[in-house]
Amino acid sequence: MQTRSSRWAGVASTAFVLLAGIAICRSEARPRPSGALPSASSDVAIDADDIGGVVTSSNGAEAGVWVIAETADLGTKFREIVITNDRGQYLLPDLPKANYKVWVRGYGLVDSTPVNAAPGQELALAAVVAGTPRAAAEYYPASYWVSLLNVPSKSAFPMALSGSPSAVIPTQADWLYAVKNCWGCHELGNKPTREIPASLGTFKTSGEAWERLISSGQLGSHMTRLLNSLGHEQGPVLFGDWLDRIAAGELPPTPPRPQGIDRNVVATVWDWSVRASFLHAVISTDRRNPSVNANGPVYGDDWFAGALAAVDPVANTASMIRIPLPNEEDRQRLPSWAPQTQIHPSVYFGDELVWNAPLNPGSLAMDGRGRVWLNVQNRVDLPGYCKSGSNNSYAKYSPRESGGKGVDVYDPKTHKFEFLDLCVTAERLVFADDKDQTLYMAIKEGGLAWINTRVWDESHDSEKSQGWCPPVIDYNHDSRIGAYTTAPEPLDPKLDRAIASPGGDGVAYSPVDGSVWYTALNPRPGKLIRMVKGANPPSTCNAEVYELPYDPKGPGMGGSHPRGIDIGTDGVVWAPLAGEGVLARFDRRQCKAVTGEALTTGRRCREGWTFYPIPGPPFKNQPDVKADFPFSMWLDRFNSLGLGRNIPIVDGADSDSLLAFIPDTKRWVRLQVPYPMGFSSHFFDARIDDPKTGWKGRGLWAANETTGSQLTEGGKNMPSQLAHFRIRPDPLAK
Repeated sequence: MQTRSSRWAGVASTAFVLLAGIAICRSEARPRPSGALPSASSDVAIDADDIGGVVTSSNGAEAGVWVIAETADLGTKFREIVITNDRGQYLLPDLPKANYKVWVRGYGLVDSTPVNAAPGQELALAAVVAGTPRAAAEYYPASYWVSLLNVPSKSAFPMALSGSPSAVIPTQADWLYAVKNCWGCHELGNKPTREIPASLGTFKTSGEAWERLISSGQLGSHMTRLLNSLGHEQGPVLFGDWLDRIAAGELPPTPPRPQGIDRNVVATVWDWSVRASFLHAVISTDRRNPSVNANGPVYGDDWFAGALAAVDPVANTASMIRIPLPNEEDRQRLPSWAPQTQIHPSVYFGDELVWNAPLNPGSLAMDGRGRVWLNVQNRVDLPGYCKSGSNNSYAKYSPRESGGKGVDVYDPKTHKFEFLDLCVTAERLVFADDKDQTLYMAIKEGGLAWINTRVWDESHDSEKSQGWCPPVIDYNHDSRIGAYTTAPEPLDPKLDRAIASPGGDGVAYSPVDGSVWYTALNPRPGKLIRMVKGANPPSTCNAEVYELPYDPKGPGMGGSHPRGIDIGTDGVVWAPLAGEGVLARFDRRQCKAVTGEALTTGRRCREGWTFYPIPGPPFKNQPDVKADFPFSMWLDRFNSLGLGRNIPIVDGADSDSLLAFIPDTKRWVRLQVPYPMGFSSHFFDARIDDPKTGWKGRGLWAANETTGSQLTEGGKNMPSQLAHFRIRPDPLAK
């Protein structure tokens, strides 16, 4: 296995070097950069801060390929990426003054030789046609390579697991949940995951080589557990077969080049954070008012660095803001999420332990004052008012004895942090548009928590400012949540009923009725939970559950695991189903009245669901299951990107892209970062910097949030990247 994969890598590399050296030479009247083509016939109007021209190859004009300009002259590494039109023309607009390397990347090509250029210059570029299909495939998104995996059909389940006679995987949905957990941390199918480095040694089988690869480094034990969840023998066989077929020459399907609106995308990309980073969330504005923080810094929290990363997009600088603790002595007592031992040395860092920060900052939200709210491990022990025996009304109803993360507030104007203690472990954050400026959170164990930020600003009292409720259905219809059961069937019709619903990776506030929704991953099929806290919580908290339709044996999609969630100004709920690669739409207004046990199982309102497969390849033997991974989503309520209002956007976490869905036309628009490859975004938002400047003043912000940025093209010392996507009227608009 090792010898074959190394040989293929060498062949691809040799083809790249030979083909990239091809130059087309012509005489011209005026000087031009070495390696560039004459640009007299480009017909592209160039301003003093633009670079533009035409891209041609031996096949003629190259349409739908990327032109990349990169510089290290600014405060951080900067790139601008555009796409050619039908005539092969391109325009890189509004470039900061700097010296750039400019080259062409595209499907069917290998990278052209970078050309030195500066703003104000016409530049014709020579694209290089790939000499072999294998050389071309080196630039395909990871999802295309991973689509070659052999996914078991629904009829193969329940599946007994090797190494544990009593363990089974019940359905294909559960199998997809297990295998696609890998996609949730980093791209699977990119070059570092489909080739075994020679440094690991020689192995009898490709399965053994795969086990050794994933067990390397600080997260090796975590990845090994994920592999074993597919069966101690079945997991290595699955991935070993995949590696063998790739090494023998099997290639993925060819991706289509960008078409239509996709060609109008301008992607500006900055390096930020640190090497081996794990950006966990991104925020640029208050999602209730996307003009907040206009032209200001964009923030991300790095799980491993224990810090906020920031980019100033006007000055083109990047910085890190260390997250303090209310008691710095606790820093040594807090456990690190990343193990401080390794099964085997890291492929990239050897015996060096690169991750030891214990704060684990998670979700981010921005308020109307531009302050950044983040959930973070900011203390060791739970406050006493969280626990049994406390007089706190929430603790009396639902005490919390351990766990919990806090919430910090960072004010960019003062550069100071404030610290709130929480009684729950909050996974995601979202602001409500109410008089209390309530910050809602999905609880990891299930249920809803909140912070009354008005009370916090007035009192700075953590206990007075927060509340929480477990997910309980008012099953007996007495208009209050009292004693409840967790039994599979209500043993007493006088009791209310709690929902088994561990919180997932999404929480959303409805601007229509003030309800708060979150996703529940387990048990599958997945569920959407709707909660209202009422006028006198916790007694007035109430929950509803809506299970995703799923036939474990029959055809069709749905039911695997919803992660992100968002709600439009019409009250319609959207959620990506990560297992199948589907965007789900749920309209509660379509539900018929249902009573009895259907209330507690959630198996109701099938009429409220609609499903839309995301773009990209399916697995080769499962046409209903997409290989890409829509980890999360965000809904553009205010036309902040320029595609319209109430536009759902999901991340193609395994395809270097974000995917915007236009409900009126059922069309998808892809926003892609083709360089550096490995861009895997999870959380994002859009901001309106200046509505008077049209497309230039609107844009979506996202980051490379792969768990360990060394897996990005560039390798060991690569940091994360922040991307700003704007959509212009046409590929040559200034």
